[in-house]
Amino acid sequence: MEAQLNLLSLREQVYTYLRKQMNLGVLLPGSTINIGKIAKQLGISKTPLRDALIHLEIEGFVTILPRRGVRVNIFELQNVKHAYNAIGMVEASVVMDCFDKIESSHILKLEELNERMISAIEKNIFERLFTTNLQFHDVYLDISDNELLKKFILPIKYRLYDFPRQNYISEWEKRNCKEHERFINFLKQGNPKKAATVLKDTHWSFEYQENFIKKFYNM
Repeated sequence: MEAQLNLLSLREQVYTYLRKQMNLGVLLPGSTINIGKIAKQLGISKTPLRDALIHLEIEGFVTILPRRGVRVNIFELQNVKHAYNAIGMVEASVVMDCFDKIESSHILKLEELNERMISAIEKNIFERLFTTNLQFHDVYLDISDNELLKKFILPIKYRLYDFPRQNYISEWEKRNCKEHERFINFLKQGNPKKAATVLKDTHWSFEYQENFIKKFYNM
């Protein structure tokens, strides 16, 4: 049993390592992962590496090609569209279902995180912007007891933002924070329907955000 637990732990470490390599731009979309080379670099057998790659394939980061290796997936515009629309529907549904559980402390946390994002944008400090944005949305997602939804939505967000981007768009980030403010205000007003609509039809609407999305992903 201990050996099995160690193997699982190693798999998660390798998974995290590969995700970091993607984030740093070492493993770029369209490139091929050399399993033997990475196993040698990490000083591990190929088993935990293959397990980690299966995990990454399930989440859409890579494609395992039988007898040909592993390819890091290219994120195309259609993928972004599907991701945005899926996130919007899920988050809007969570807000509608869990509105009665949203308390003043949650509202304060949302305001605090949004102010932190605004400050980072004004100072051109974008390194932690994605993390802070995740924390903002997690304030209400964490209220839900639907663990399946949470496991579904997080990999999609990582898929959207886990590759290195040098072209942060201040105007877009500021507009996102304005959308956060509208969302918070509707929560304060006790109007979950309008709060959910902000998420689904504006904040996570591919059509509404399309111009900025194309600039962000150089599409």
